[in-house]
Amino acid sequence: MIRRLIINADDLGLTRGINMAVSECAEAGMLRSATLMANGAAFDHAVKIFGGREGFGTGIHFVLTGLRPVLPAERLAGLIGPEGFLPSGPLELLMKIGTRRSARDALRRELFAQAEKVFDAGLTPTHFDSHKHVHLIPAVLDIVLEIAARYSIKWIREPFEPDGSWRFSSDVQKGFRAEFAKQLCRSRLSGLARSAFRNRVRAAGIQTPAGVYGISFTGFMNQAVLKRLGAMVKPGLSELMTHPGIVDAELLGLKGRLLDSRATEKELLASTVTKGFFEKNSITFCHFGEGER
Repeated sequence: MIRRLIINADDLGLTRGINMAVSECAEAGMLRSATLMANGAAFDHAVKIFGGREGFGTGIHFVLTGLRPVLPAERLAGLIGPEGFLPSGPLELLMKIGTRRSARDALRRELFAQAEKVFDAGLTPTHFDSHKHVHLIPAVLDIVLEIAARYSIKWIREPFEPDGSWRFSSDVQKGFRAEFAKQLCRSRLSGLARSAFRNRVRAAGIQTPAGVYGISFTGFMNQAVLKRLGAMVKPGLSELMTHPGIVDAELLGLKGRLLDSRATEKELLASTVTKGFFEKNSITFCHFGEGER
């Protein structure tokens, strides 16, 4: 069976520098997929660059934490904080929608608004995923699947790494191995939800790649990691989650965790050396819109 790999760039539309980095990587040939934040500050800039781009698949990166929503705050009572932002993280989101009916109603309105904004911009999304994998939360997943049914979306990210991801620990730089171990543990714990997630997704007629790499080594990608990955990718369709970007004033102003690592990933995904790691193992690159071929 042929090995096919979707290299997807998350956070498209967050900043102009991220958009430009994704574009540069796409021109190099390996990166052929990205997911767009409808509530990102550089959404319009991303649409201008990627709208109708031949050979490139753009999906929706649903965002329910950290940023301002698409809808006005007054329509999202119970979900939005006093300063007009979405919950700070998945735990706060879970607590709000688990205890307030108003938050669950607001959640549905915001998710549909994000999808509608992307479609209204003239894009036809190839797939869905979410910021910080919040579509693992059953209440969120149910709405995302409802949106997928409405718009005939056939693919969604299954955010569980394949067995064997611990092997990357020796490739991560020494100063980052403790944090890698923490991320790996969190990834393994989330795997407890794999069966329930997969059953819901399959029942909805949605497909997922066989494996998603990059969760445990988010922020720690390097050439050694990608060289090992090239040898690990299994036959069939897999996904590599990435976060390329340009570290500029706009990105620094967001105070996110991923800064220098975005610049590193941009260089790696535009590198002929990196491309050679995958080609040596007869891996072909594609996007979700080509997943059924």
